Amino acid sequence: MIIGLSLMRIGELLNTGNGGRAATVSPDRPLLCLEINPPRGTELEPVLSRYVDLKGVDLVNITDSALAKMKLSGVVFAALFKQRYGIEPVVNLSCRDRNVIALQADLLGAWSLGIRSIVALTGDAVTVGDLPEAKGVFEVNSVGLLNIISTLNSGKDLAGVDLKGGTKYVPGVVVNPNAKNRDAEIRRLQRKRDAGGSYALSQPVFDVEHAVSFFEAAASTGIDNFVGLLPFKSAKSFEAVAKVPGIKVPEKVLEKVRSLSEGDVQSYSLDIACEIAEKTKPYVRGFHVVSGGSPLAAIELTNRLASWIGARW
Repeated sequence: MIIGLSLMRIGELLNTGNGGRAATVSPDRPLLCLEINPPRGTELEPVLSRYVDLKGVDLVNITDSALAKMKLSGVVFAALFKQRYGIEPVVNLSCRDRNVIALQADLLGAWSLGIRSIVALTGDAVTVGDLPEAKGVFEVNSVGLLNIISTLNSGKDLAGVDLKGGTKYVPGVVVNPNAKNRDAEIRRLQRKRDAGGSYALSQPVFDVEHAVSFFEAAASTGIDNFVGLLPFKSAKSFEAVAKVPGIKVPEKVLEKVRSLSEGDVQSYSLDIACEIAEKTKPYVRGFHVVSGGSPLAAIELTNRLASWIGARW
C-alpha cells in the first residue's frame, strides 16, 4: 500500500478529538470521511439528529456554502457537530467569499472553537449558485490560503505581527480526478502538497478504470488522497449530478441509470461506489463519501463501507 508522508499528521488529527483512537489506526486500514452540508437556516437539530447512529466514521467534512449556495457557517456547524458526537471535522474554507483579513480571522476563530483541520478551497464560481449577481472575492486561491495557514501556524499573521496564541492546523486540499488533463491536475496537487497540504479530498468519480488510473498516478505526490464517492437516490438526481461542473459521468453509466426502475437506481449507485472503493484502495488513504442532495443515501453508503472496512481490517 502506498501511504503519503502525512500519515503521522492525520493520526495526530484523529487523536485530538476521538479519545486516542488514532493509536489503533493501522496504515493499511482505509479511513472513512463523510461530507455533511450545514442547513440553510438556524434549525440545526434536524440535521444533527440524522447522524445519531453513525458508526465507523473517522472524519466528517463540513462544507462551506458549496456550489455558491448560502448555508449556515461551516466552522460553527463543525464545532457543534464535534461537541455533539466527538468525531473530528475537517472544514472547508473558500477563498470565494473572503479577503485575506477575513480568512485569517476565520482561521483563528475556527481554531478557538476546536477545529484542527481546514480544507483549503479556491471556491466555486458565484455564477453556478443561486445568487449569480453576487461578487466573488478570490483575493488568493487555495495555494494562497495554504500559505496563510502556514503563516498562522508559525505564530505570526500576514502583517508579520506575533500572534497571542497561534494555530497548528493540519491542512487539507481538494483534487479533481475528472480533470481533462490528468498530468496537469497532478502537478496542481503537487503544488498544494508543497504549500503544506497533508491530504486531498477528491471530487466524486463514477468510472472505475479512470479512478484507478488517476489515483495510481497521484500516489507519487506523497499526499494522502481520499477518493470521492457519491451515491444518488434517483435517475433525476443523478442527471443533475452529471451537470455539476467538475464531475464526469461515463455515458455507459448514464445509460444504465436511465434503463433502471426508480427503485433500483440507489442500489446501483451504491454498487458503483463500493467497486470504486475496492479497486482504488491500494492507492488511496481512504474514502470521501459525498452527500450531494442525498444525505440518507450517503449515510447508507458510509455504513456499508464501514462494515466492509471492519470486516477486512
